Amino acid sequence: MTTTTDRRPGLAEHLRDKGAAMRAAAARRPDSADWDERIEAVCVADDATGVRRVRVGDWSLLGDGGPDIGGFGLGPSSPELLCAVVSTCLTHTVLCLAAVDGVPLDRVQVRVTARNNDARFFGVATDAPAVPHELTAVVELDSAAGSEELAALLAEADRRCPMLQLVRSQHTVVVREVSPRSP
Repeated sequence: MTTTTDRRPGLAEHLRDKGAAMRAAAARRPDSADWDERIEAVCVADDATGVRRVRVGDWSLLGDGGPDIGGFGLGPSSPELLCAVVSTCLTHTVLCLAAVDGVPLDRVQVRVTARNNDARFFGVATDAPAVPHELTAVVELDSAAGSEELAALLAEADRRCPMLQLVRSQHTVVVREVSPRSP
C-alpha cells in the first residue's frame, strides 16, 4: 500500500514568493519617499503588577522583570526584548536577502545573547556597562547552498540589518513629558 503525505510548503517556497513580492513592490514604489513610514510602539503600566503592556500596531505583548526587581516574570525584560528585536531583524534580513538573491534556505535560526547588569538600579556600585553589552548573534543556516554563498549572505546581512546598525551606532532620542489628558 502506498500512502502520500501532505507536504507543507517550506521556507524555500516562501523565499521564492517573498522574492517575487519584493521585486513587484520595488517596481510599484521606485522612489525612496514611497517607503517612508512612521512606526510606533506604546507601552502602558498602570496596575498593581507594574507589568508593561506594549502595543505595536495590531499586536500586544508584555514586558516585566523578575522578583528581584519587583516584577512577576510575566513577560521578558527590556534587555531580553532587545535581544529578541535584534534576533528577529537579523533573521528577516537574511530572509530578504536570500529571497532577492535566490539563495535556497530551509531554516534560519538566530540566537542573540547579551550581558546585562542592573546593579545600578539597586544602588550597588559596578564598573559594568549601564546597557546590555557583549551582544552576540549566532546564526544557523540550513541550506543546499555552498558555504561560500552562505558566508557571503551572512556578511551582507550583518552589514545591512537595520537593528544591528542601530545598536552599533549612536542616535539622538528625544524624551519629552506631556501632561495626562484631562477626564
